[in-house]
Amino acid sequence: MRVAPYEAEDVLQELLATHPDLLAGGQMTPDVPRRWLLVRREFGVPDRDGGAGRWSVDHLFVDQDGVPTLVEVKRSSDTRVRREVVGQMLDYAANGVRYWPLQDLRVHFEQTQRDVGQDPQDAISRLCGDAMITVEEFFTKVAENLRTGRIRMVFVADVIPDELRRIVEFLNEQMNPAEVLAVEVKQYLAEGYPGKTLVPVVYGRTAAASVKTTPQRPNLQEMRQNADDHVRALWERLEQWARQQGRTLQNAPSGVRVLSQSGLRIVQLYPLDAVLCFNLDPMRHRGHESLAASCLASLRALTPKTLTTAYPSVPARDAVAGWDRVEELLDRLSPL
Repeated sequence: MRVAPYEAEDVLQELLATHPDLLAGGQMTPDVPRRWLLVRREFGVPDRDGGAGRWSVDHLFVDQDGVPTLVEVKRSSDTRVRREVVGQMLDYAANGVRYWPLQDLRVHFEQTQRDVGQDPQDAISRLCGDAMITVEEFFTKVAENLRTGRIRMVFVADVIPDELRRIVEFLNEQMNPAEVLAVEVKQYLAEGYPGKTLVPVVYGRTAAASVKTTPQRPNLQEMRQNADDHVRALWERLEQWARQQGRTLQNAPSGVRVLSQSGLRIVQLYPLDAVLCFNLDPMRHRGHESLAASCLASLRALTPKTLTTAYPSVPARDAVAGWDRVEELLDRLSPL
């Protein structure tokens, strides 16, 4: 077999979008190989709150821990595969961490998955190996990682030049919790064989970089203790409502859930984001479209915040102020 260049940069970009395993997650973290789902190709990066995308990163993925993974693709024939691409990536990372709205990330992810015929909820469940995790819960983890700077920057090319490799190794040793890696994806062709073989190799995991620690998520007790007054008040009211119903709240990694009588997850409280999220999409999938529509109308009357139609999240402050209406919605949703 012989090494062959890619016909165009877009060929490699498309291959990554359809085959994220080319990022070689097993080489990045051998003990727990990384798996990815695509949020979007050519994802806009704003440079201010509410701004339009000033730049666009080639691919934005998320792994099973909700770590945003920014991927920039260049062919070795592009001279920018050296120093210039590093500056571009740092621009994307610095501004994305600060200005990407969580709602935009989730909306683009859901659209990307639907475009390829996948249900977003099923895709998240398979990625995480957890049938109970919701899209909303998962993207709460994504938001936490963005807040703490826990992201991954990956340069992909058919050949990684030595000087880019040295820069990547240096940055990956110095940056924490962010990661910087390079993936070389060589293409091999054989005479008389119509297919192609792609071989990825990861650079940047030096011994010094491998000992970086991962920040630990606070447990539920710590979340409650550190939460603001509105979150604690809302938590107590949810517990009181559950006791009146002869039930308990279900603990989850990012907060607590309210389940319907059939076990459907209907509401989650996310203490770190100080929001109460209503799962309306699962109701629609079970044929309760009119109920979901009326719930959304009631929730929009509770808060000036713009709410999504699938998983609207009401700020804890507004949920406490409008508790009578929230309690009425819980009573309506509980029998499902």
